[in-house]
Amino acid sequence: MNVEKLKKAIEVQKSTLGEGLVATDIYATADGMSIADYNGNPKACALFNQITQWLKKALDGSGFPTLNRYYILDLVNDMMVLVIPLGDYQWGMLIDKKKIQMGLLINIAIPQMVSSFEEAIAS
Repeated sequence: MNVEKLKKAIEVQKSTLGEGLVATDIYATADGMSIADYNGNPKACALFNQITQWLKKALDGSGFPTLNRYYILDLVNDMMVLVIPLGDYQWGMLIDKKKIQMGLLINIAIPQMVSSFEEAIAS
């Protein structure tokens, strides 16, 4: 994994989402430890790592389809959490919904982020 490329991917994310990106972390699924961040939150990494595992188990146990590309939590004060499970890693972020366009996030930012992450893993 190329950590410098991950940091560059976060810079692209910051540029794309602007002031709407409050915080972001790329962290390991094995231990919830952050690898690269912007306004990082180690506690959030550890806790959302657990939430992702619980969510996967709940979906499996309920007979629902498995988790696809990401999940979103709608929070008070126009904030949201978005987590992208990426195998051995996860990319979590806190976003101010008043300062982004959801179409930009879903259709442009997330695909760019996943592509940047995959490039960093390959190198």
